[in-house]
Order: sequence, then C-alpha cells, then structure tokens
Amino acid sequence: MKLNITICITCVGGRLIYDVIRAIRDADDYKVKILGIDSNPDAQGRLLCDFFELVPHSEEKPEEWLEHIAIINKKYSLDGLIAFSEGETKLISKNRNFFKNNKINIAISQEKVVEKIIDKYLMLSYLNNHGIDTGKFFPINSNKDIDNVLLKLDYPNKNFVLKPRFGRGSRGVLIVDQKQNKFVSLLPERFCGTGSIEILKNQFLEKNISYEGYIAVPYYGGNVWDVDVLCKEGIIINICARVRQLKNPLWPTSTGHKVSLDSKILNYVKNICQEFKVDGPADFDIVLDNKKKPKVLDAAVRYSGSVGVSYLAGTNMLSQLIRFMFDLPFKKFETKDGLILRPYITMTEIIKENEYDFL
Repeated sequence: MKLNITICITCVGGRLIYDVIRAIRDADDYKVKILGIDSNPDAQGRLLCDFFELVPHSEEKPEEWLEHIAIINKKYSLDGLIAFSEGETKLISKNRNFFKNNKINIAISQEKVVEKIIDKYLMLSYLNNHGIDTGKFFPINSNKDIDNVLLKLDYPNKNFVLKPRFGRGSRGVLIVDQKQNKFVSLLPERFCGTGSIEILKNQFLEKNISYEGYIAVPYYGGNVWDVDVLCKEGIIINICARVRQLKNPLWPTSTGHKVSLDSKILNYVKNICQEFKVDGPADFDIVLDNKKKPKVLDAAVRYSGSVGVSYLAGTNMLSQLIRFMFDLPFKKFETKDGLILRPYITMTEIIKENEYDFL
C-alpha cells in the first residue's frame, strides 16, 4: 500500500515552483496532498496545490508564523513540512519541539549547524578551522575594517567582493573594482553592483547603509556550481551539481544551467557536509578559483526553487527528501551529466478545484 501523506510546502509564490511541485508528486511509493503556504495571497503556485493558506512572513512575524502553522495543522492534519526560505529554516531549527508536539515531520539540520551555515563568516571560519580550503575572508563592520583588508586582498591589483554575512539572492553584494569610476548597478531595485572602493564607500554613505555584518572575500570570477544534496548525519544520500549559465552572474533567479558532475566539486561538497554533519537537504554555491580549486561562496540548509534542475536531470531530490522524512526506502537515480536547461513560460494542468481562483 502507498503511504498517504499531507505535506505543507512554503514559498509557493516562487518563480520555479512548478518544478518543485511536479517533483514532489512524481512518486509511485507514496500519495501526497499538498498544502501550499505563502505570505503573498497571489502566489502563483497556489493553483498547483490541493490547498492554500496565507501566512505571515516568517522573518517579520516569526511567532505569528508558528501560530498559523498550528492552526493549519488542526485544519489539515499535516504529516510533514518542507521549507524553502532561509528565515523559515532558522525558525524551524529553533522550534523543533513545536513540530514534534504537533506531529509534523521536518527535515532540517540541528540549530547549531543551521546557525553556522547561514552566517557566511561563521561557515567559512568553521570550515577553515577544520581543514577545508575556503580562501581568504575577513569580517567587515566599519569603514576602518575595509581599509585594513585592502592590502590583504591585493587591492587595487585584484578585485574583491563585499557581501552581507546573512541573506541570499545577491542583495548587498558589491564587486570592488578599481577600474570602475562610477557605480554600476548589476540588479534593478537591489543594492548590488560594482565600483572602485571610493565609489562604493560613497554609496554606503549616500544610502545610509551600515557596514556592520559584511564580509570581504576575493573575487574569483569563474564558473559557479549550484549543488543540491540530501544527507543523513553528514553522509551523502544524493548529490547533483549544475553550472550556472547566466549573462549576469549575480542575477537572483535562474536563466540557465548545465548539469556538471565535476568530481572536484562533488568531493569538496561531500567534505563540507561531513564536517557539518548535515542532516537533511542543503544547497551550496561553489566556484573554482584561478588554480581550479573549489571555494564555497554560500550555503543553505534547504533547497532553492532551482532544485527542479536536478529533477529534470534525473535525480528527484524532493521525492527522496520525503522518503527521508518518512523512513521510506530510497530510490536509485542516475543523473544526466551535461544536460543543458533553460526556464520557459508554459501551460500546465492545475487542480480542478482551483479553476476559478485568480479569475
């Protein structure tokens, strides 16, 4: 008999939510009802879900978010919850007993692991102290801190990057380039761009942005791999990697990927997972430096919407995650190395009961 479960998935307003939901439903060993939640009432993924509920933003109103989950659980009798945002993973890891008491299965690493991974400085410090090659990195909390690291990062001979310790999606990421005598915005409506150190300091001043909570790292400039993993106590169950193929390397959403199972990348991520004892899903951004050695740029203890790339390449990370959550036997998958993918707007079937939603 198939296992019948009701799964809550968050962030169903994501641009790539169709691939996520399709991957979750693609299984012959369980039958799933999907409850989608989002803080946006017009979340496009609600049409693909069996049920939809509006919730507060988890970072702005964490206690209210948990209260809504409890109310939703009484209404739908949830079996599990899969989170797709940084704030939610942090909140869930801190409130494991809440989910245990509500009998909602989760798959998120321990709180101390989550705290280290989502803070880029703590992540790099921990890995560096455990023998993982991370490259140079320096905490930045003031104008003086920036001046102190210029020589250490060989500026102005080499470019470097200033970026927030917390957060994803290229917000606040700045490429320091002596050749740029004016600020060049790399993303609309986000403080993300390039300029000389003098230009960027003026930007901080003009926009009244604090230096606190930044780090400085070398600018590597090579190809970046997105790596999806599922681990059990640090041991890899499944791993899939793809190279970003983007006109703008800082663009926050997918414009293209190429599956690339480079052994250097895979082994590097396996070592990271082992050191942190990752237990559940994780997502890593890895770059090769000019000596072709991997360096970790960013990490999360959740999947991003582009995990659908792994699914299309033959490795269904999301169905494996559900098997992980409910102690089902894992499936064997074979990844199509070299597969090239691009996102398209397409027509798709929706849940019958949602026919008049949004009309």
